[in-house]
Amino acid sequence: MKLSGIFLYPDLVEYRSPAALSFRNQTRFICHYVQRYPAARTFQTDGFNKICVVCKREPEELTYKNSSKALIAEVGFDMAEYESLATEQLPAYFISLLEAGMGKCSRDQHISAEYFQEAIQSFKADNFKNEWVYAKKAFRVEGLTCTLQCALDMSCFRLILEIERHGQLVYSQEILRTLPDELIYTHRFKDIKLEGEAVVVQDKFGKPLVTVPLQGL
Repeated sequence: MKLSGIFLYPDLVEYRSPAALSFRNQTRFICHYVQRYPAARTFQTDGFNKICVVCKREPEELTYKNSSKALIAEVGFDMAEYESLATEQLPAYFISLLEAGMGKCSRDQHISAEYFQEAIQSFKADNFKNEWVYAKKAFRVEGLTCTLQCALDMSCFRLILEIERHGQLVYSQEILRTLPDELIYTHRFKDIKLEGEAVVVQDKFGKPLVTVPLQGL
């Protein structure tokens, strides 16, 4: 079974505050980076397709699989400590919780610790940046190359459209900004089309997200 997602969040039964919901969004940029790390694309699991590191006051020691095919690793958590941290301290704090949970998964022989540590070291080397190219499309007759660049951080997801004409950058604009939650943004874009004299970015339903006229570019 392929690993499709890694998640880090407070137990929403124990923690019902707005801060708990913010925590889940803030951690997506780290978990998303780890789950899309090249090694994860071929990583095979036994009976689960996602890993959930759940933060609790009194965590269970052993990992377990639930009926949703998720491997659950519970880790100790203090909401007051989280709320006391400065923004620049949060990435390292989130990584420490994720490492604790993934360490339990490795100990129980569900995943390779080497894979996870390699992904985390790469994330740190990238200065905690999660940026990637979603799509790149060339329209050779018109001399155009269009690129959709994605960026995910603690506060938001951003989608940037870049258009090159004959090798020169003629357009670069943010065309979408949402909360850092895949459920919100993944359906909002899918393809780049050339329609008449305009570049059109379409969503997953074929509707235009943005239309950029080529005249003047």
